Amino acid sequence: MYALMAVLMLIAGIGHLAIWTRLHCFVHSLPYKQWLIDTAEFTTYIMSVLIPSLFLVWWIQQPLDWQAADGEPVTYSTLYYVWLVYGTLSVIGFFMATFLWLLYQRDAHIAAGYFNERLLASFNFDEKAPQWLTSTSTKIASMIPANQILRLEVDRKELFLPRLPQELDGFTITHLSDLHLKGHMAEDFYRKVVDQAQDLQSEMIMIAGDIFDRDKCFPWTETLAGLTADCGTYFILGNHENRLLDKGMARKVLVDEGMIDLGSRHLTLMIRNYPVLMAGNELPWHPPAADLDNFDPGQFEQRPFRILLSHSPDQINWARANDFDLMLAGHNHGGQIRLPVIGPLVSPSRYGTRYAGGTFFADPTLMHVSRGISGTSPLRWNCPPEITQLVLRTRA
Repeated sequence: MYALMAVLMLIAGIGHLAIWTRLHCFVHSLPYKQWLIDTAEFTTYIMSVLIPSLFLVWWIQQPLDWQAADGEPVTYSTLYYVWLVYGTLSVIGFFMATFLWLLYQRDAHIAAGYFNERLLASFNFDEKAPQWLTSTSTKIASMIPANQILRLEVDRKELFLPRLPQELDGFTITHLSDLHLKGHMAEDFYRKVVDQAQDLQSEMIMIAGDIFDRDKCFPWTETLAGLTADCGTYFILGNHENRLLDKGMARKVLVDEGMIDLGSRHLTLMIRNYPVLMAGNELPWHPPAADLDNFDPGQFEQRPFRILLSHSPDQINWARANDFDLMLAGHNHGGQIRLPVIGPLVSPSRYGTRYAGGTFFADPTLMHVSRGISGTSPLRWNCPPEITQLVLRTRA
C-alpha cells in the first residue's frame, strides 16, 4: 500500500512540474508586455516549488493511522479533497506529458528522413570568460559546471526537400538566430561568430530575429556587416526587439549595413535562373505577416520555391497554409537545458518543447529551428550555441 502511494506521489510530482512548465512555455509565446511575462514566469517558478512544499507540510501533519474509531464514520477535511483533486490532475498531467513526449519522438523519427547532419567545428571559449563576459551575473553563471554559453558548434545539414527544383540542388544558406546583443557578452564574441559564419561561404545568410536587446548595441552592426553572401543577408526581428526604445532604428542600422529586411514583406529572387519567393513572419510580436495575396505565381513559368523566415516556429501552420517549402526559425534556443532521454525542459512556445530546436517536417514544409547564439538566461546544458549551414538537396 505504502509503495503504491509513493509511486503515485512521484507520478503526481512529475505531472505537477509538467503542468507548470507547460504554462511557462505558453506564457512566453504570447505578445504581452515584458513585465507581465516576467511576472507570470516568476509565478510559475514560485508555484512549482510552493505547492509541493505546502503538500509536504500538510502530509507530515497527518496521522499514520487513517482508520476511524469503531462505529464512527471516516471524515476528511476540505483540504484533503483539495489535495486529492490537484493530485488527480497532476497524475493526468503526467500521462499527458508522457503522450506528448512520445509524439515528439515520432516527430524526430519522421524528420530523420529529411536531413543529414555533420559537425564541422566545435569551439570552447571558456578561457575567454574574463574578457568576453561583461556582466557579473553572466560571469557567475559561466562558473556553473557544464555550462555551455561559451561553446560554439558549426554544423552542416543537408535538407532533402520534396519539391526542390534541380536548379537549386546544393544551394547553401547559413542560418543564424537569437544573437541577443545586449552587452552581457563582449563584441569580440560576436566577431568570432561572424568569422565562423563567413568561413562557410554560403550563398545566402538568414538571421531569424532577436538580434538586439539594447539600443546601446546598435553600433555593433559594424561587426554584423561582415555577414555577406552572394544572394544577400536577410533578417527579421523577434520579441526581444520590443524591449528597445526604438525598434525602427534596429531595422535601419541593419539595412544601412547592407542587410535585407524581410519583416512583414516578401520578395522574389532569381537564383540560378529559378524563381524563389522569400517572405518574413514576425508574428505575434510585429504584425502583420507578409501579405501573399498580392503575389502572383502565374507570372513565372515554373512554380517558385518558397522560403519563410520566421522568428517563432509556432508559425509552422501559417507556413503550411501558404505552401512554403522551407521555413527557418529560432526563438526557442533549443530549450537551453536538455536532459538525456527527456530532452528540453522548457521552450517559449505554445507547443511546449515540441519545436525547441532541430529539423521538423509537416507536409509540405520542412522547418529548421536554430538553437541560437546567445540569450538573456546565461545557462546552457547539453545545448551549445550553433551556426548552421543548410545545404538544400532534391529528394533521391
